[in-house]
Amino acid sequence: MNHESRRTQRGFTLVELLVVLGIMAIVTGMLATIFYQLSNIPRWGNAQLAVDSDLRNAGLWLVRDGNQSQSFTPGGACGTFNTAHGPTYTYSLDGTTLSRTDDGGKTTAVARSVTGLACVASGNLVAVTLDLTRGEVSASATITVAMRVQ
Repeated sequence: MNHESRRTQRGFTLVELLVVLGIMAIVTGMLATIFYQLSNIPRWGNAQLAVDSDLRNAGLWLVRDGNQSQSFTPGGACGTFNTAHGPTYTYSLDGTTLSRTDDGGKTTAVARSVTGLACVASGNLVAVTLDLTRGEVSASATITVAMRVQ
């Protein structure tokens, strides 16, 4: 009779419970990894967008000023674009910010998080190489500006 009562009892064996706990541990580990990665994606994406935006902004300013200029005078971290009708635009590195200052003294931040800057003039071309780093995201671009031919 004792043998029959064991068969009628319902429940889980220790092995079944351990298997279920093992599966739950694996699933929990996978979910924790997924949530960690999902929390880091926006941070990385924002840094990538900021670096790309700063490179694009610097390119727009440099091309605009270079196309108006007839000469380039190297100096400081970069140099000065000289226009025929008077205004000059000086590019300099203030800490990690590439700044543009016009001859009226107005300063505009062109790019932030700049880790490297090189300006090389050759004839009517000026090549500006920018290296930017924000967090774990780095990018580099060389912007070639053609000045106006006299």
